[in-house]
Amino acid sequence: MKKISILTLGLLAAASMSAQTSLVKEADKTFKGVNDYTSYMKAVDQITPAFTNDETKGNAQTFWIPGKAGFKLYDDMYSQKLIGKNPDLIQMGEALVNGYKYGMMALAVDTVIDAKGKEKTKFSKEIAGAIAGHHNDFLNSGSAFWDAQKYPEAYTAFEAYVTIPENPRLGKAAPKAIADSTAAQISYYAGLAAWQAKMLPEAAKCFEKMMAIGYDDMAAYDYAYSVAFEMQDEGKKLEYSKIAFDKFGTQKPEFLQRIISHYITQKDYDTAMKTLQNAIAADPTNGTYYYLLGVLCDDKGEKETAKANFKKAVELDPENALINFSFGTSLLQEYERLDEKTGEMSQAEYNKYRVENMNPLLKEAAPYLEKAYKLDDTMTNALNNLKIIYYNLNDGENLQRVEKLLL
Repeated sequence: MKKISILTLGLLAAASMSAQTSLVKEADKTFKGVNDYTSYMKAVDQITPAFTNDETKGNAQTFWIPGKAGFKLYDDMYSQKLIGKNPDLIQMGEALVNGYKYGMMALAVDTVIDAKGKEKTKFSKEIAGAIAGHHNDFLNSGSAFWDAQKYPEAYTAFEAYVTIPENPRLGKAAPKAIADSTAAQISYYAGLAAWQAKMLPEAAKCFEKMMAIGYDDMAAYDYAYSVAFEMQDEGKKLEYSKIAFDKFGTQKPEFLQRIISHYITQKDYDTAMKTLQNAIAADPTNGTYYYLLGVLCDDKGEKETAKANFKKAVELDPENALINFSFGTSLLQEYERLDEKTGEMSQAEYNKYRVENMNPLLKEAAPYLEKAYKLDDTMTNALNNLKIIYYNLNDGENLQRVEKLLL
């Protein structure tokens, strides 16, 4: 009974192996008859079980059959386009991407060791030639995918375009390296596509490549930061902000502001102070630096020093809404601090102290807050602070005007 059982199991195993080999052969025949994308995908479904079967998953041919067919289908559809027909550009691109995907999978297993211990490949030269020969097509397909809002596919196509020339598996067949400016731009597009597809780690990787090469569009660095923000990755947020600040300086103040905000959030006041001191030493007339120094001092509880830095900032950058708001608000806060110290005063003493020491702060603050709102009419906080000021100054006319603006 045991011999019969072992023999039966052996026959079943042989039958299974034969079935998998036959599956690949039958699928190969099916792929040769493919003439459109629908029939191509049916053939892919047919061969898919072989991708994970122990007998066939280590054979490069298993993957190169659908890969080669994908490239051929793309070429056939491209030929139709050249003679004035209108093939489906999305299906064209998907055939190309499948050719690349399965081609790379085939390359990964297309290495055998001969009897003499030497490495040999059977399909690698053909695969590498096909991938390299279609290099520029990935850029065109990526654009078509983007226009159709097929963002995962756009990411794959753009990323392939950038990485194919530097892929060591392609050997001598690899196409010529693309210019750095082009590589940075297409990495940027790949990052945008991945971001739209909610593929955040992939987007971050693309943006990092873009930044490493160097790209001159400031908005790209903002988008990279947004990806890091969505990932809740504090390390990347800081890294991207530093790269952007080093490249653009204060052309966009938010870059340095993000760096300082990170250090303030971490209560790393020493690093924040050193960073700002270095920035001020390099550019002592930059109002943004003094504004950020004011923010830092305010967070440390150094209110008077904060006010002094906001004043310096507004002197250097008088047309900046946020700086005007910050200095005006610091004056209002000083008024409130003084008010807290009047608890032991008589009414007569309080009235005198208020006229001589407190009200001048409100009168000084008002023009800065008015200007802040004039420069940026979305700054309703400026109006709220003006409402407090005009109420305490018994200025009914301005109070009524501000209240109407707040409606």
